[in-house]
Formats: sequence, structure tokens, C-alpha cells
Amino acid sequence: MGSALRTKGWASRDPTALANLAAPHLVRTVHRAHRAAGARVVTTNTFSALLVNDSLCLETVRAGVRLAREAAGREGRVAGTVAAFGLAVDDPQLEDVVKVLVDEGVDVLVFETCNSLRDAEQAMRLRQRLADQLPAVVCASTTDGGPADRTRVRQVLSFVQTAGDPQVESGLNCCRGPHDTLRMALAGDVVPRWLKPSTGLPSDRADDNVMAAFARTADLHRVRFIGGCCGTSAQALGAMAAALEGNARTA
Repeated sequence: MGSALRTKGWASRDPTALANLAAPHLVRTVHRAHRAAGARVVTTNTFSALLVNDSLCLETVRAGVRLAREAAGREGRVAGTVAAFGLAVDDPQLEDVVKVLVDEGVDVLVFETCNSLRDAEQAMRLRQRLADQLPAVVCASTTDGGPADRTRVRQVLSFVQTAGDPQVESGLNCCRGPHDTLRMALAGDVVPRWLKPSTGLPSDRADDNVMAAFARTADLHRVRFIGGCCGTSAQALGAMAAALEGNARTA
């Protein structure tokens, strides 16, 4: 969403979540483009909401859910996203942000970029306390790709997968592109059910065909949610959706 908004004209240095209030037409345009490309789940533009001025933070979240719901329509679903940096620093507004996402009626909560086991534990506790009947996804993400980094990701995934809550799925978001995401996803005993890679590092961007190949492979491994993170355009999502339509398992 962040990169898409900037291509549509969001030039502000402010967090992109603020566009829900300052430029809702841009957010609406991006959501509609994603939906038209084949997206069945629309993700709220709330990842950076905790970086918005305190007085506007919660209004930003409310507007974000409503814009996503409008674009999703009756047949689509809305995923309310929460950035894990709020977990890492014990942001006092984090609980209120989750409450607003729940009160506004998101279909699933997504805690993205959990960079430590502590983040994942806090995400699980927060969801159990505020929305224990709502499906949720707890996502890990790679950073430098080194041994310690990969060990940390495996710890997060293993914790979520063995927590015993059937309403909570494990996931990977962003990472270092689709190849890195697949390597991490297939390295463990259980494949995460939510995979949303970025298009890669600036020096090695994956094109639409690579993202489509990723989608087909993820689907064959019975991944439930397949999407794109940083740098993923509506055109790339369209290529992924077309690839999934032709896959034997989803046909």
C-alpha cells in the first residue's frame, strides 16, 4: 500500500496511513485497483498508523477499515493490519488500535513483521484478550538473511504453529522477496498459511512473472493466503491471480 500510494501521488513525508484522512481518494483508488486485479482480501492501510500523531491515530484506523470495506464489497474480506514495531516498544496506543480494528469489523487481524519471539507472544496475548473469536495471522519477516536471522524466524513460526489456537495462522510477510519467502516457508515442518512477500531488494526486483510463479508454488503447498508486500503493483497481483486461476488445486 505504501509504495502504491506514492506512485499515485502521495508525496508527504507523513506516515502513509494518514492518507486515509488526508487523501482518501488515493487510498480508495489503490484498494479498487487491487480488488479489480483479483484480490479477495483487502488489507487496511493501517500498518503505519502508530506513527501518526496521537490525536489522529485512531481516526486514521477507523477510516482505513471503512475504505477497505468499501472496496472489498459484499464478497471480499478485510484484513486489519498492525505493525509489530508497536509490540516491540510496548506502544500505549497499540491496544486501542486493535480495539478499533475489531470494533470496525475486520474479518481477520494481521500482526505483520514480528521480528522476535517476544513480538509474537505479545501479538497472541493481545488477540486473545481483545478478540479471541476473530481469526488472526502472526507474521515473521527476514532481515539480513543470515543464520541468526533465519533461526529467529523459525522460532516465531514454530511458536505460532504449536500454540494450539486453530484461529491463528502463521505467516511470512515482506522478507527479501519471493525466493527468500519460499525458502523460509519450506524450511520448517509446517508451511505457513499466509505468505505475502515483497518484490525483493531494490537491486534485485522480481518481475510479474516471478511473482506469478511464486503464487503457483505457494498454492501447490496449500498456502491459504497468497499476496504481495512492498513494491507489489496491481499489475503484479493480476498476474498472480491469473496464475492461481490456472492452478490444478484451485481450479
